[in-house]
Amino acid sequence: MRKQIGLLTLGLALGVPGIATAAEPEESGAGASAEVSLGGGNASGSADSTSREATQDVYMGAEVSRVASSFEDDDIFDIHFGVGYDFMFKRAAILREWNTGMDGDTRNRLVKDLMYRQMRHTVTPTIEIGLWHDLAVYLTLPVILSDSRDYSFDQRVDDCVFGESANATCTNKDNSTTIRDGIIPRDGFDATSSSAPFTQFTGSGTELIFRGPQRRGLDQLHVGVKYGILNQKKRSHMPNWIVAGEGRFAVGRAQSLRRDIVNSDPSGNSRVGRRVHEIGAWTSLSRRYRFLDPYFMGFWRAALRAGDSNFQDFSTFGQQDTILPQSKAGMTIGSEIVPFERKSRNIKMSVDLSGSAQLNYGGRAYSEIWELLADSPSLAGSFNPTETCDRQASLDFAAANPGDPGYLAAGGGSCQAFEGITEVQDFGTFGFKAGINLHLSQYFRMSMGTRITSDTRHFVSFAKRGDAAGGADDDRVEPGTSEVNPMRRDVIDNVGRRYAVDDVLNIDVFLRLLATF
Repeated sequence: MRKQIGLLTLGLALGVPGIATAAEPEESGAGASAEVSLGGGNASGSADSTSREATQDVYMGAEVSRVASSFEDDDIFDIHFGVGYDFMFKRAAILREWNTGMDGDTRNRLVKDLMYRQMRHTVTPTIEIGLWHDLAVYLTLPVILSDSRDYSFDQRVDDCVFGESANATCTNKDNSTTIRDGIIPRDGFDATSSSAPFTQFTGSGTELIFRGPQRRGLDQLHVGVKYGILNQKKRSHMPNWIVAGEGRFAVGRAQSLRRDIVNSDPSGNSRVGRRVHEIGAWTSLSRRYRFLDPYFMGFWRAALRAGDSNFQDFSTFGQQDTILPQSKAGMTIGSEIVPFERKSRNIKMSVDLSGSAQLNYGGRAYSEIWELLADSPSLAGSFNPTETCDRQASLDFAAANPGDPGYLAAGGGSCQAFEGITEVQDFGTFGFKAGINLHLSQYFRMSMGTRITSDTRHFVSFAKRGDAAGGADDDRVEPGTSEVNPMRRDVIDNVGRRYAVDDVLNIDVFLRLLATF
């Protein structure tokens, strides 16, 4: 008996698998790491403090290994509450295809046009409930407190050269192609000035030319279920492995932009909802080794149109080949570095470093230029290609009556407003995150840091002309027939006039608080 007691004591001290770790409770938490927008909060799960005192070599796991667990021997029920705050700043260069128009010049160039800027403040409450051993359901509801966008002429270089030549290095009212094509008026538009939105940027030297409305509200509710297939605490030689299914459901009304704000107050000008559902799955793997806890995360989400969406389907009138919003797939690879840890008191500080890659593919989007295009008389048209709309008449009316929605009637009964959503070329998003995770006690955790991402250059007005198959000429899309793509607008979709986005810088500063019970 004394020998058996001695062996058991030695096993507890050394942490022999099957003796000490078999009784160790699993990690618990409130969802996947929000740093890669996979749902939930950002702190790792709790563990029973008495067991930790008995087993000093079992480490608290990485943030991505967190899952609430209930009906364990020493933990009947887990519920986690979290709240996060994000400030996002985004800047991008808006480019435009251009040609000098001179004889013999067949070169199609991408030239500077505008600079895009966006700022958003978001508060995100989360809750996760353990249903069974390593099985949990979670809900996340991002609340957008403020979202604003503006556009200015691209004058980033010190010594600007203006003009229509290929040597121009800056843009202004005289050489901006957006002004040239009447997409916005020469004196711009300010959606925050309801009394005089078309006279705020009248100066010849102004840089700012378009300011969007202040938006706030809800976009999506995230609901997911996740299961910990493997748990390093229960099997010390195995990694932590979580698989999850997640749905992001549109709950906010569709955002839009209308320029008639002097005589009316369009409700869509203050909304942030995209009316997009997303259905997908994600997984995470991590394994702690001494002071390092490397991890991997991967996800995929397919996008679907929700009811009352501005992602409209006009395929019954013409050859609209792209209807759905863009889908996404991506991965994150990183590691937590743990310079300080007191396992007996559930205290830990870790530095979280990671890199991410995401593919945005196969659809349409509210791109960086959507507010510029929305309700622009230059894009007035019919969504039935067999009907005609006099675009020039709409432009002439709008020039004489800024903001008057009568520009649609001036172009004919078939004219309809453009909502700003465009077909977007597939593109990649690459990022780096640096953060600090603090386990303050068994019940409270905090994470903070920043994430920086950038997109590859891509076209944001990319609609095809249509499909000529079955018509009079199989090699040519016949104008005025159902062969035409009803969403195409030549002023932005013709080769030589398309818009592109480049030099994207997206900075997200975040703070997460989590309570686990």
